[in-house]
Amino acid sequence: MNIDKLNLSEPIFLRNLVIFPVKNGENEEGLKIDTIDNALTTDKTCFRELEIPNVNKIVFDNNSGLPILMIDGEEITGSLQNRIIAQSFIAEPNRRSQVPVICAEEKRWEEIGGFKTGYCSYPRIRSILASSVSKKIDTQHEVWKEIDRKLTVTRTKSKTSSMHEIFDNLNEEIERYLEGFEGLNHNTVGFLGVAGNTILGCDIFASPDIYHKFEKKLLRSYALDAIEYQRSQGKQVDVDNFFDTLMKSISESELNTKTKHIRIKGKKLVGQMVLYKKTPIHISAFPD
Repeated sequence: MNIDKLNLSEPIFLRNLVIFPVKNGENEEGLKIDTIDNALTTDKTCFRELEIPNVNKIVFDNNSGLPILMIDGEEITGSLQNRIIAQSFIAEPNRRSQVPVICAEEKRWEEIGGFKTGYCSYPRIRSILASSVSKKIDTQHEVWKEIDRKLTVTRTKSKTSSMHEIFDNLNEEIERYLEGFEGLNHNTVGFLGVAGNTILGCDIFASPDIYHKFEKKLLRSYALDAIEYQRSQGKQVDVDNFFDTLMKSISESELNTKTKHIRIKGKKLVGQMVLYKKTPIHISAFPD
């Protein structure tokens, strides 16, 4: 990923969700990287609890031969409780890894079967995860509080305070955002999302191939947040300034051979970046 070659393209309107595609000025193939959605369809990978279960850690066995990217906020459902990936993480091929996670279902600690993939957390939750990288906050408490808020505003009932049930409850509404959408073209490596007069966040990947593997999952998550911003109020947001600040923050980050995860902090934004073989693979950023 060449940061200097990234640029915003003309907006695309998906109801009140506006996405600004991020284009790469260079035609990069990128590394061959798989996703957990695809990898878990085989018998070569699996998530499981630690021998002594831990709310904030789960085990991932990757015997697929490919590195697997998990992005911040991706949901893993089942087992003792639903979790979300705490920070973007790459599981090395043919290796067992401990994955940092956060609970996304406050009122369950009961086995219901093996782990499966779920949704991707909406931007408000992911901004909390990003903030926790650079601030001393009780991340778990803040995530639970945000899920409770979302349950209330979406009038969703959940016995276990589950984020997953919010997505299930609003599935038809979310799908309306994607009606007629056929995907962004091959030069796209991410997008910046806006709803109303609010920047929701920005996701960028190392290559178009990796981006397209996450496109629909991410758009659904942004759509869930956009539902709350049906009307624009006040002045329009300056997406160019947000994007320029993000690019500057990334370029000022210290990249070295030992670094696999980097926090991003800029004026009024927070984010995180994961690297593999010294190459940035995924960047996420949110208003602070």
